[in-house]
Amino acid sequence: MQADIMQPRIMLGDERDGRMHTDEGLWTAFHDETLTHAEWTHVAHLRVAWLHVVRYPLDEAHLRMRAGILRLNARHGLIESPERGYFETLTYAWLALVAAAHRAAPAPTSEAFLTLHPELLDRELVLRHYSREILRTVRARAILVAPDLEPLPT
Repeated sequence: MQADIMQPRIMLGDERDGRMHTDEGLWTAFHDETLTHAEWTHVAHLRVAWLHVVRYPLDEAHLRMRAGILRLNARHGLIESPERGYFETLTYAWLALVAAAHRAAPAPTSEAFLTLHPELLDRELVLRHYSREILRTVRARAILVAPDLEPLPT
């Protein structure tokens, strides 16, 4: 008998309570603003980005994700400022990277997608496109700034 080979589950934030979000559960938790601050990790951002790009064209995905992040941040009590909170350029850049990876090799779920595209788990991937100097500016946080290193995938 052949043993089943299980893909490792990509953990979503603080999993001490054993809760794993399916894509449907994550979509609902994001929109209902019930994701905890501990669950709102880089992996959760990527999975939510994937959930948006598989449903909407990139610009609409960006608009909807922006609104959702701002609502979730407010629910977490985060006061938007030049130093913390929503980051326009990074949100768009990650959505563009997720969308390009999805076009190159689609997957049926966000977890399967991240298994196919582990490079997206590297938080510094965006530094191929943007210098740290650009990303440290209030301008890049407030509005979409063009990459200064390599163009984002289209």
